[in-house]
Amino acid sequence: MKFRYIVIAALIFGLMAFAVWRSSKVIDDLPVLEKTIGPILARHGLDDANLTKEIKEEAKAGMGHYITTYREYNASRSFDPVRFEQDLKARLKSGRFRITKSKKTSGKNIYSQMLEISAGRIAVMSIKVNKKKREAMPPSVKKFKNPRIAIVMDDFGYNMNNIETLFSIKEPVTLSILPSLRYSKQIAESAESRGYEVILHMPMESHNEEVREEADTIRTGMSEADVLSRLAKSIASVPGLDGVSNHTGSKATEDKDLMVRIFKYLKPRNLYFFDSLTSQKSICREAASSVGIRYARRDMFLDNSSDPEYIEKQLMTLERLAFKTGKVIAICHDRKNTVSVLTKMMPEMAGDGIRFVYLSELTD
Repeated sequence: MKFRYIVIAALIFGLMAFAVWRSSKVIDDLPVLEKTIGPILARHGLDDANLTKEIKEEAKAGMGHYITTYREYNASRSFDPVRFEQDLKARLKSGRFRITKSKKTSGKNIYSQMLEISAGRIAVMSIKVNKKKREAMPPSVKKFKNPRIAIVMDDFGYNMNNIETLFSIKEPVTLSILPSLRYSKQIAESAESRGYEVILHMPMESHNEEVREEADTIRTGMSEADVLSRLAKSIASVPGLDGVSNHTGSKATEDKDLMVRIFKYLKPRNLYFFDSLTSQKSICREAASSVGIRYARRDMFLDNSSDPEYIEKQLMTLERLAFKTGKVIAICHDRKNTVSVLTKMMPEMAGDGIRFVYLSELTD
């Protein structure tokens, strides 16, 4: 009997000791959670640069304590709250974390999304994302009801990384493809099969001698035979094209004799020329008029910086310019951030009344 009492007393003492230890133990799941969702936050532009508030504190759960954190971010205008929540859920699906609360609110100028992530019954992290609403465009700016915008995306051919995302936009984008690269033909054929317009992004000589030249770059001073040989080879490497633009070419596009030779080759093939306007001294409009081929020129660049916020601002400027002038042509490049921003903003702009068109519609 005495031994039994000793065992019971030891058990009670052990339970009391465990309770004391358990109550003093601090559960910290944050490092694991942060590692799990970090790639999703980065993908949606929620990084340290956009973090406006972070509060970590200790809370009680039953007999124990745990660490919780609250984070607040200012998101860019291209932030998609629905896609963000979907991506988080997919990331957390196979683990022990899950989204337990989701709330969206809308104020006068701010849209907010609040998500709570828990491990079991413990709320480990709360994330609030604030996104500024688009400013309404003053009626005085809207001189045209449904202005047209042609977006030309340069430098395709190096890889296939962004092509399917671009196709998912379901709005016209003209693909400008560099010649004779590994994926030039494949991208051209894929775009053509989906009804997209394709042009050749023909490398031409630049004033900047430090610029790395692509293969078969057309240079000033070349014989006509060399110029036409390189042009023919490049055209053949991009099937189904509708026109030609200049890649670099600040020096070449100032040479009227050279450009006239090129335009005379394009005319019987019913190919238009798009002037990337890499030189303000370009004579391409004059040369195209003298030969009698269709011509268009760039109005603005969208992604001289790859920063998503910069690209968004350029697109807003593009929209305002379109409503003022009726039609605008913009150049951007085959880059991840550019395609991501276009994916989110082109449908919004279309909802505002912008009509996206292929480049050929804005040639004259």
